[in-house]
Amino acid sequence: MSSVIDFVSESLKRNPLPRQALREELPTGWKKIESRTKPGTYYYAHPATNRTQVQPPSGTKQVPANGADQKSADKAQEDEARKSAQLAAEKDQERKRKYQEVEEEAEAEEELVEEEKRRIKAAKKAKELEQKRKQEEAARLEKERKELEAKREKERLQREAEERKRQQELEALAEERRKKEAEVRKKEQEAQRRKAMVFEQHSILQRKLAEDARKKQEQEEEEKKKKAAEEKVQEKEQRTEADEAERKAKAEKLDAKIWNQKIPDMMEPTSSPCFEVYKSGKHQRTHALGGDKSSWIIGRGPAGVDIAIGNPRISRKHAEVTSQGPLLFLNDLGSTYGTAMNKEKLEAKSPVELVNGARFRFGGLPELYVYREPVEEEEEPSSPPVEAEVTGTALAEDAPDLPPPAPVAPEPVAPQIDAEAAAAAAAKAAEEAEAEDEARIKRIQQKRQERKAAEAAEKALVAAKKEEERKKKQERNLKKRAAKEAKAAKKAQASRPKPGTEQAELPGDATPPDAPLPESCMASPPEEEPDDLPDVHLGRSQDADGAEAAKSIDFF
Repeated sequence: MSSVIDFVSESLKRNPLPRQALREELPTGWKKIESRTKPGTYYYAHPATNRTQVQPPSGTKQVPANGADQKSADKAQEDEARKSAQLAAEKDQERKRKYQEVEEEAEAEEELVEEEKRRIKAAKKAKELEQKRKQEEAARLEKERKELEAKREKERLQREAEERKRQQELEALAEERRKKEAEVRKKEQEAQRRKAMVFEQHSILQRKLAEDARKKQEQEEEEKKKKAAEEKVQEKEQRTEADEAERKAKAEKLDAKIWNQKIPDMMEPTSSPCFEVYKSGKHQRTHALGGDKSSWIIGRGPAGVDIAIGNPRISRKHAEVTSQGPLLFLNDLGSTYGTAMNKEKLEAKSPVELVNGARFRFGGLPELYVYREPVEEEEEPSSPPVEAEVTGTALAEDAPDLPPPAPVAPEPVAPQIDAEAAAAAAAKAAEEAEAEDEARIKRIQQKRQERKAAEAAEKALVAAKKEEERKKKQERNLKKRAAKEAKAAKKAQASRPKPGTEQAELPGDATPPDAPLPESCMASPPEEEPDDLPDVHLGRSQDADGAEAAKSIDFF
């Protein structure tokens, strides 16, 4: 604000205004704007170029103003002068007020410092003040009573000598008391050091005992966990073995049931060998092995095989039936789940001869394949057979026109299956399986009940341990609290002054020189291992040793 006023005054001095009122004619685009923060001052702005300046822009002209402009200009100048004077006065008052506040704060701070200095040095300057007061009193008495000046001077000197003597005696006593207090402090520090050493040894012992107990407990818990894990593993293995044995038994029973199912006789006579498929004793379908082919492929199919079995346990080319003259052979082509004939598994790529009534299973499926040979019709004889003994040439003479007998191949004997025995065996096997299932279910239920009972017992044991630990902790806290209260009472009793021993306080000393020292300042006993240390164990408290524990705590 002052810079603007100085600038305006200097510009008026350099360029005094003529008597005729003038107004500024600004170049194109420039505007004269009143400041919002400093009312009464103006600045020049060019909105198009975003420029502002305090001085008039170049090209500004002073042109005569008309009457209205003259009045407005005069009024603006008066307002500007009045506002400038008012702002200058307010600024001057504000500067004076701030200066006065600073001076008051400085005086207050000086007074506080002086007061603190006086308070600190009051005790040291008590004698000087007393002497000054006596000197002033002596001067006043000298003015009032000139005749008694010599006598008062003599008395004053005598009093000063006595005061100096008494002060020297007090200083000597204070020095002696300071020495005694220094010795007492030294002894007390030594006692505290010894107590700290004993307490540290006791803490180390406690920590060692607690660490040993914790390690022992951890070892026991680790052994328990290992034992429980081994038991669980054994139980799991036993359960797995039992399940595996049960599964094998079931599979064997199912295989026996499939192999021993009742197969009816051939449904319809056929002129070519075939496989009849049965499931649960019911005929499902028939696969003929006829035609001009000499081999038939059995597989998953459906393309590239002659007998298609749509099951993932059947290989794409599972087995092959080949014809070698009048005989048929079955050959397993190295399938994944194999081929079985009459309860026996066939070796891969080892052909076996097919006999009438032979039973086959492919891939372990429940479907049973029964091989059937064609039934040959017997020719009725035109004449009864001639019974004769084959001796020499008698047979040739009796029947010269008969052709020689052709060799007859022995018919394969089909395995004889007793249907009733098979049914009884299947029923018995079903009953045994049901009995085993019931027994297994009972065993599982019994194990679940035992496991639940064990878990409940373990939870009850944990809860009992927690309750016991809580009670022990509460007892320890009560003992500690009682020991602290006894110690506090003992300290209070020791710090209480005895009747008849109170003495007047001496200036500059808190206690008289011949006052008894407190027990805490006495010399500590010689370092010895305390015999009454409590036996500290984690998770265990002894009621019989409670008094000794309290004594040991009071000792520390």
